[in-house]
Amino acid sequence: MLTLYHFWSSTCSRKVRITLAEKGLDWESHHIDIVTKLDNLEPDYVKLNPNGVVPTLDHDGKIIIESNIIIEYLDDTFPEVSLKPEDTYQRALMRLWLDTAEMQVHKNINMVSYNKRHVPRMNKLFTKEEQIEILMRFPGADKRATMLKRLENGVSAEEEAFAEERLGDVMDKMELTLASSEWLVGDSFSLADIAIAPFIERFEANGMEALVDWNKRPKAGDWWSRVQARPSYQTAYAFQNPNA
Repeated sequence: MLTLYHFWSSTCSRKVRITLAEKGLDWESHHIDIVTKLDNLEPDYVKLNPNGVVPTLDHDGKIIIESNIIIEYLDDTFPEVSLKPEDTYQRALMRLWLDTAEMQVHKNINMVSYNKRHVPRMNKLFTKEEQIEILMRFPGADKRATMLKRLENGVSAEEEAFAEERLGDVMDKMELTLASSEWLVGDSFSLADIAIAPFIERFEANGMEALVDWNKRPKAGDWWSRVQARPSYQTAYAFQNPNA
């Protein structure tokens, strides 16, 4: 039995749902409302995921956290539909894309999203005092400290611009890679594509037109069209907020 603890619009949750769909796996949904109900900070959930984030996978009582680790676990455990290259060098390149997705893309889109999406949403739901109380409940000391500092000081225009430049670097790398490769690693759709794809949708949602100017990056634009056309992508994005 596979149970996924996830949030409907979380990029990392979507990453896992794409993988599950690609592999044709049945799974049970356990929706964790990380915005209004703050289910991710409840003691029972923190026991499962000490970081207090989504997603979390429960496979017959075995708990796996962190989306990139989850999608590799799924591919290793259910190898019938492989999402890893056979070639070991290409497999290393795939893991570099997973690292890029987490350490460069995820980090910097969070910076850009803060003023555009996070602040208006949180200010609508909670007072600043309530937001401080919420952040103090986060179990991870590093994340808690970063978020408290950001709440106090905000994100400057210079920080946003720097983050967008770093995301532009990733898009340029994608364009260069896709000039000689059908997918991000070779000629087969892989975990590398899955790790990056949900963030492109987030660029669009944040109105980051320079990053999704497909006239400037036509190879990446073609890749993005092909990703969105895959049934797995459509299935993952069809999951809507059950609390709406």
